[in-house]
Amino acid sequence: MNTLKRIGQQRFQAVTLGFMLTAEALLAGCSGHSAPDATNVAQWNGIATQAVLAFDAANPPGLPPMVDSRIYAMAFSAVHDALNAIDRRYQPYLSDLSARGADPNAAVAQAVHDVMVNELPPEATFLNAQLIAALAAIPDGTAEQRGIDLGSRCAQAIIAARSNDGSANAQGPYSAPTDPGVYQPTIPVGVATFVNWGQVTPFVATSGMQFRALPPYSVQSPAYTADYNEVKTLGAAVNSTRTADQSEIARFWLENSSLGWDRIAMNVAAARGLNGWDQARLYALLELAISDSYITSLETKYFYRFWRPITAIRQGDSDGNADTVGDANWAPFDFVTPPVPDYPSAHSSAGGAAQAVLASFTGTDAVSFSLTSTSLPDVTRSYTSFTQAEAENAASRVYVGYHFRLATTVGITQGEEVGNLVVTTRLLPAR
Repeated sequence: MNTLKRIGQQRFQAVTLGFMLTAEALLAGCSGHSAPDATNVAQWNGIATQAVLAFDAANPPGLPPMVDSRIYAMAFSAVHDALNAIDRRYQPYLSDLSARGADPNAAVAQAVHDVMVNELPPEATFLNAQLIAALAAIPDGTAEQRGIDLGSRCAQAIIAARSNDGSANAQGPYSAPTDPGVYQPTIPVGVATFVNWGQVTPFVATSGMQFRALPPYSVQSPAYTADYNEVKTLGAAVNSTRTADQSEIARFWLENSSLGWDRIAMNVAAARGLNGWDQARLYALLELAISDSYITSLETKYFYRFWRPITAIRQGDSDGNADTVGDANWAPFDFVTPPVPDYPSAHSSAGGAAQAVLASFTGTDAVSFSLTSTSLPDVTRSYTSFTQAEAENAASRVYVGYHFRLATTVGITQGEEVGNLVVTTRLLPAR
């Protein structure tokens, strides 16, 4: 997880412009009620992202990844349900409505707008302006009004459904013995956060513990020793053995998971020329899976409470393992270790969930794409498969000094389990 973003105004403008250009390419020549199958889903995906980035820039350190994934899941599931009320192509997520003849562009705009304003009130002015502009481009009349009403109903349904999901009570007290292997809050934050996020009601899974991982290793085990020595050297701020490419990977994947994997989904949508219905389904599946992966990961994290590398390495001489040499001054490559336990890596879990959704949706893992990142502007990295990106995303958490290797590999597996559940049980083709 990346709980402290470093997004300046210039970076924000460049990133949001990139999202809008992607959306415009998808939508060129396709707007208007005369072509209801080519809606403005991609454009409102970009607008939702702009709202989150603007909020983050104005409110550092910004939204934690589990929070923004929940918001995206709410917005895109509402969009999916609105479009399927107009033309039933897939099973609805929540709102089983029928609104044939409603304008799909109006429905999409209103759905995203209403969810985002409810979840990010400080961005209401920006979102209101975007809604006004979108509706102004749609001919006045019954179809437009029906679309507005439909989008609003779908948004309000998901807002109501999530109003008591436990996310408002995510913070809680944390105490634990100072035994070797037990998580202690890390500097500079100094407190454990999102202690109760594992009890948030998932979007698809039965509970946060449905895919709880097996216990981590003992700090006296050879496997732990190997992981300890690896992150001590690869993830160190100074005197590291990281290559230049590994340092780039560490920084590149620092951004919140929903942002990066949604950008990959937009690339897939553009390359495949997906219509609005399929775009809405892809974005909804992706964010439902990522959001549930964070709930699942946090539940496992606080169940086992395994310590972070910064604590382990600074206390390496007193952990009962003769093969772990301590360093009281050791610091990770990125100094701000996320303030939650190590095991498993939630960032890796989100990547696993995203990979499972994208590979299932496209019918193949072997999809080539290029990617940019808000956390390392002006760098583009290219991939030949979703699993390649998934693996690099996970490895980045070792390179940056946040996680032991086991946390990342188990995180991937856990996330893939969540993603597979989502794609095999929700938003299936209508019969």
